[in-house]
Formats: sequence, C-alpha cells, structure tokens
Amino acid sequence: MDLEGQAGRPVELGVSVCLMEDQADFILHHRVMWSGSDVDHVVPLVTETQERFPDLRMVSFECGFHSPANRASVDTLLDCNALPKKRHLSEAEHRRQEDADFVAMRRQYPAVESATNNLEHRGLDRVLSYGDDGFERVTALAVVALNIHCIDLLLRRLSRRRRAA
Repeated sequence: MDLEGQAGRPVELGVSVCLMEDQADFILHHRVMWSGSDVDHVVPLVTETQERFPDLRMVSFECGFHSPANRASVDTLLDCNALPKKRHLSEAEHRRQEDADFVAMRRQYPAVESATNNLEHRGLDRVLSYGDDGFERVTALAVVALNIHCIDLLLRRLSRRRRAA
C-alpha cells in the first residue's frame, strides 16, 4: 500500500505502508516503511509474518519490491512467490512468470488495492495523531478495524447460509 501523495489524490500522507493479506482478506501483518525503498523491506516483512503465521507458504508482491537478492531470499523462505521482475525478462524469468501458480497469485493483486482503499475508510483517510508513533498507532487501529469488518462479513454470510438451509 502506498499512501504517498500523488496528483489527484485527496490523501497525502507521505509514507508507505506495506500489507500482508491472506486469502480471506484478513491483514496478517503491516509495516510502516519510514525509510528505505520497497526493496529493503521484503525479507524482514516475510520473516516477521512467518514468525506469526508459520503456515505462510506463498506471497505476491508488486514489481517495485524485486531485486535479485530478494528473489533468492524469498525463494528459500517460501514454497512459491510472485515477485515479478520489473523489465527485460530473461527466457527463464519469462517462463517463471507464466507459471500457473505465479499467474494465480498475481491475479490477487487487485484485492490488495481494495485493502488499501478499505484502510482509508477505517481511519487512514485523516490521521489526527501527530508524530511517527501517532501514525503507527492509527495505522494499527485501522488494520484492526478492517479485520473486525472482515469477521462481520464472514458472520453475516454464515448467518444467511444457515437461514437459507
């Protein structure tokens, strides 16, 4: 999730937030990236998420997170990763990115953009807390609010199924 200011966007926080989301739309882990580029946060983010969720086996990133070192590290940590190379693909890289698992994981990316939008609706549209600690606190609370919202949606679906049966 990139909350940096962009032309035509009403929200300009000037800091990036990276999300790790599961297949049920729960945010497993988030990281406010105060310094460095996206490339610097891949391995720590995957490692921290695996410490909390040891069953993590697959992950998908956007191309801004790719580096040869990240690719090698993530390959050792996970069974499958969708860490696409930015441009100038070799034949081997082209084949890797056409693999069915890779393509399936990359198709999940729009859902992550949806999580970004949902976080803005859960409190990150206007951060009234000051300082780094305040921003991190509001970000964590927005993640909790979004996860509670996901639980509510699951319970409603379950209730509808029970009534229909």
